[in-house]
Amino acid sequence: MPNMLIMGNLCDPEARCVKDLLQWAARKLRKHKFETPRLDVEVLLAHAMKKDRLQLYLALEDAVDKDSELYYRSMISERLAYRPVSYLIGNKEFMSLDFIVNENVLIPRPETETLVETVWRLEQTGSRVLELGTGSGAIAVSLARCNFDWHIVATDLSMEAILVARENARFHDVIDRISFLQGDLFSAFSRHSEFDWVVSNPPYIPTRDLAELPPGIRQYEPILALDGGPDGLSVIRRIIAEAYTVLKPGGQLAIEIGYGQSDEVQNLAYETGKYSDFSIVRDYSGIPRVFCCRLNAGR
Repeated sequence: MPNMLIMGNLCDPEARCVKDLLQWAARKLRKHKFETPRLDVEVLLAHAMKKDRLQLYLALEDAVDKDSELYYRSMISERLAYRPVSYLIGNKEFMSLDFIVNENVLIPRPETETLVETVWRLEQTGSRVLELGTGSGAIAVSLARCNFDWHIVATDLSMEAILVARENARFHDVIDRISFLQGDLFSAFSRHSEFDWVVSNPPYIPTRDLAELPPGIRQYEPILALDGGPDGLSVIRRIIAEAYTVLKPGGQLAIEIGYGQSDEVQNLAYETGKYSDFSIVRDYSGIPRVFCCRLNAGR
């Protein structure tokens, strides 16, 4: 619910047209050092008025109806309390697709597109894919949309996240090719399953670093999807240690990793004696982002 004290300070009766409301809110966000104030307020006003941003620009001098204005002001109030824009409008673009998001799921990041693109590039024939920690379902749904002969099993410990992921799969018409299961990593199904791929964007932020995250992340996004344990590798370590039990011989593992983790993750995989063909894929910022390896033929 919007902070009513903040709301009381926001009510400027002079700001009623699109241009004025944008300028008024952008000033508020700049004063509080938000990184993208103009973009934020444009997205929020477009959402409040049920327009896209282009339509907003074509209507800068138009009056804003009272209901839309009040809704917009309430969202600005919440934005000033650092609630992420994606949660305020209820969706986030990923791989040029719109995904429903709420505070039960991590907001999809552009760098995670590197994981989807890597798997798609390396395997374009019919495959069985296991995604661990599906969250909003952005990875599973994107892979299913790119590859119409793939079947995907997606798991998550959170049933609330599974419900969001299912809704996204229905919205993008791939619900018949994704099976959603609740469980902790590999616990949701038989270890005798054989997958061509195991894919995951696991939590990989060291616990000690969580307090240093921007307030919009640490206050609103699910800690379960962020906290990677003391060294950031607790979940990654488990995935590498167990993925071989469900992969086909020659099947592949792809994991999103954090900054500075590539050497340690490769060492973890090497020490199992189960994998080969190690590779690291950089994201569009040049940061090592995805670790890939292949299960040895004899397991």
